[in-house]
Amino acid sequence: MGTTDDYQYIYPPNARRQDQLDIMMRLEGEGKDPLDVKVIEQEVLFETESWYVSRNRFPYRGAKQHFLVVANRPAYALEEVTSEMWQDLPQVLARIIRDYGLEGGGLFLRFGDPACSGASLKRLHWHVVQPQEGEKVQFGLGGKRKLAEGLHL
Repeated sequence: MGTTDDYQYIYPPNARRQDQLDIMMRLEGEGKDPLDVKVIEQEVLFETESWYVSRNRFPYRGAKQHFLVVANRPAYALEEVTSEMWQDLPQVLARIIRDYGLEGGGLFLRFGDPACSGASLKRLHWHVVQPQEGEKVQFGLGGKRKLAEGLHL
């Protein structure tokens, strides 16, 4: 494990928990993208032609609600996001806010080299997060080149 090219769909050094890493490694070993809508082991809340939405199985500390908005077709770089996908995104975000009663929060997207961006999964996905009252949610930007202490492949 040395470069982002060592794995097709994941980047293990940015995993935050062992159970998260175990799922990522199992699916990568099966040749499956963990964020493929046919593979994700999470309930899909709704889909559009461009995106699907699920809750984050591993929400960030301090999050009251944490959703993932994931590209339905494989997109691993910003250049792969089509104009149709960009046009569809505001309606997807508005639906999350409306249907799940978000009072406020943040929208985050990492891109590029996971060792720089902090992403553990390479498929483009947005994080939509509403913090718990009185809490701050830390969105890690910046990656690692080695597994965190206590994690193992």
